[in-house]
Amino acid sequence: MQASAFTRTVITVSLDGQTAEEAINQIVSQVSSGSPDRPWTWWRDGGVDPNKIVSLNLAGGSAAQAMTQLTRPLGWEAFPIPGILLVGRPEWIDRTLGTLVSSAKQESIDVQWPRGTSSTMALNTILASAENRRLNLQGVSSDEAVGVRWLPHDVWPEAKLRKVDPWHVASLALSEFQMAARRGTPLARLRSRDDSLPDGVRVIEPSDTDWKDVKFLMTYPMEDGEAEVRRAVQAVDAAASFRSGRDQKTRTKTLRVHTNPAGHRAALAAQWNAAPAPAQIAASGREATYDLKLLNKPANEVLSQFAGAAGKKLAIDDNAKLRSQTLVSLDATKQTLSQLAQTIAAQANLKVDWGEEVVRVSLPINESGE
Repeated sequence: MQASAFTRTVITVSLDGQTAEEAINQIVSQVSSGSPDRPWTWWRDGGVDPNKIVSLNLAGGSAAQAMTQLTRPLGWEAFPIPGILLVGRPEWIDRTLGTLVSSAKQESIDVQWPRGTSSTMALNTILASAENRRLNLQGVSSDEAVGVRWLPHDVWPEAKLRKVDPWHVASLALSEFQMAARRGTPLARLRSRDDSLPDGVRVIEPSDTDWKDVKFLMTYPMEDGEAEVRRAVQAVDAAASFRSGRDQKTRTKTLRVHTNPAGHRAALAAQWNAAPAPAQIAASGREATYDLKLLNKPANEVLSQFAGAAGKKLAIDDNAKLRSQTLVSLDATKQTLSQLAQTIAAQANLKVDWGEEVVRVSLPINESGE
């Protein structure tokens, strides 16, 4: 599992009055842009409202912190499977993980559909992609979704998934209707000749809770906090098993965890919480870049966030304090903290000196005698 993409992505974000969908799109997009070998998208629990208004202010934190701070007040959680971040109610994540089917052999597809696509056409597109066929969705009716009309009708939002396991996407499509594939079923068996429910698909009744006890193995990157992860999992599943090791390619520490869905949610939460602060990561090498959107924020508050994220102190000259309260707005991508600070200073007609330990804010040289 490549959850480290979310702990290693440094993010400064200021969101006020945006929808949860817009906010998550921005965070996941930034994670994806920093992971060229593993593009990321997200899949939402159909039982939650993506239009809820959210606020989030985070300076120099991780994408994992941003997702946690964004979803927690809503009663949601986030959990990454390869290339797809699951976002929704904890019980939905558990059921989704407990019924998720993976391809028997490593396999990946690219699949997409536009907003307004029917659920049957979306499933047909997933299967067609796995069969190495391409469909032109524009103007194609659901009647052309051969053999999948057993799936209940719904209208879905736009989706664009890259390098994902076809069975993972098919499993997510089924989970929208409380359905699951029987393990060992070939993907092609999701098509039926008479459009009746295939033998390889079952409906999950409210009384069916077997998925809660399904145990599976996941590997977590362990830079810090292995003891915390073990304790968190054992608090949920006393019979969980663990094995420490190292990734064969990167030689980084890993922890293999064999537990149920709730145990894996506990493991991820502990792993994200124990991961080193992004400031430590940035200090070890490259200067991080950020995507940032903000609207009508006092310049001094924004500059204070930037300085804090860089581990520096902010000093504002007395004669610049009034002007530093100027409201500023920003829509920037892939800029360093010092570049962002200069942009903010220019809007407020201020001068910023980005020093090694102190960020000094003053009036421009031609006004310094005021």
